[in-house]
Amino acid sequence: MRRVATLLALTGCLFSCGDSPSDTPQNIAMTASMAGAPSAAIWQAQCSACHGANGEGNRSLGAPGLTQLSAAHLARQLTHFVAGVRGAHPDDDAGKRMALSVANLAAADIPGLAALITTALPPALPQQTIQGNANRGEDYYGNLCSACHGGNALGNDALGAPALAGVDDWYLRSAYKAFLSGWRGQHADDEYGAQMARLAPALAGAKEIDDVITFISTLPPRRAP
Repeated sequence: MRRVATLLALTGCLFSCGDSPSDTPQNIAMTASMAGAPSAAIWQAQCSACHGANGEGNRSLGAPGLTQLSAAHLARQLTHFVAGVRGAHPDDDAGKRMALSVANLAAADIPGLAALITTALPPALPQQTIQGNANRGEDYYGNLCSACHGGNALGNDALGAPALAGVDDWYLRSAYKAFLSGWRGQHADDEYGAQMARLAPALAGAKEIDDVITFISTLPPRRAP
């Protein structure tokens, strides 16, 4: 099995204490619950350092929580990072780090890893960090977003639209601005990203974006914590 080069080389010291990931009780519990699974070994060695032992995310590292996203969406994004479809723009620093960290991930490893994140890791609910007008955001969301992402913001894999409810609000803002700025959705092989990039200018004001994200934060996630 192929292994991704260690993330320490990419981001420097990733931990605020001296313990390694395998020393924490949280990681020991996760290992015991998924012993022997190849995808668990990949998660522990290559993903948990940034995205958290249980996939809850780490804002200080720019790593969002993953457990409320579908396996189909995660698998597509991992494939895009590996193939250079995503993370290739020179101004997309977070995307470039992610692309480098999964550059050697085998295609055969991706489905199992995506399934593990969405089923074996406990569902997380992020803290709200953005304060906007949820009532006004609901109006914008209903008119501009719900057709693809669903009225409940739980996404639609058939349309390539990920779940938004239960996803870190700071990451939703960052991802949306990446589409607005042209960092995402410009590659010829990113069909769904291109759709989002075309639609994003319909909601370009920073205040309006925060209003929509605030409304999304009020909706129940795909998986209850």
